Amino acid sequence: MSGLDFDGDYGRQYRQRIRLSIPAYDAVLELGAAALAAKTPTARQVLVVGPGAAEELPGLLQAMPMARFTLLEPSGQMAEFCRQQIASLHAISRCSLQQQSLAGSGFDPEGFDAVVCHHVLHLLPPQQQQQDLASMLSQLAPGGCLLLSSYSEPSGQENDPSLLEIIKARLRMLGMDEATLELFLSGRNKVVFSLAEELIQQQAQASGCAPPQVLLRAMFNGLWLIQRPAT
Repeated sequence: MSGLDFDGDYGRQYRQRIRLSIPAYDAVLELGAAALAAKTPTARQVLVVGPGAAEELPGLLQAMPMARFTLLEPSGQMAEFCRQQIASLHAISRCSLQQQSLAGSGFDPEGFDAVVCHHVLHLLPPQQQQQDLASMLSQLAPGGCLLLSSYSEPSGQENDPSLLEIIKARLRMLGMDEATLELFLSGRNKVVFSLAEELIQQQAQASGCAPPQVLLRAMFNGLWLIQRPAT
């Protein structure tokens, strides 16, 4: 369970807050869609885990023009934002929205040509991160790709004072006051949990996939692509 209230004020201000908390947020969506356009352009079935306001959807629809999308969003408020986004994109015929979490989905293994999970796993403690990552990788059909982004502190740099000062300076320049800044930073590993890159590598190997390809690093934000071999 996430410590953030997606059905309350945080969810209502999600589009603004996510860009404050996640460096290069829009670049993640852009690069992620481009990666899937290159790797899975003929995808037929795509799973999107925790789409929030579904801001990734325009790029995904363009990147995989023949695909049908299954979106899993457990929050009622965020699911409503998804419905609005789907309607605005005239994509109702290509999208199935289910208000549930990945844990309760019960999909058949190897059923999707692409699985997309942006900024979800860092809302879960490490053990659940491992379970959900293994579950998503198990859903990949041969040749399929997992596109994954998350808050991820590089090993050995978690408490780098120079990097932390840059992070603080960025947030101040974006208008965050000192009290909110301290509250924001105090949530590390209490509300937001770093996704260890070692775990991503281990789970990719255990599932028989290629090593993760790093597409972007921005401060403590990372974007990875993991592909299952075609045969």
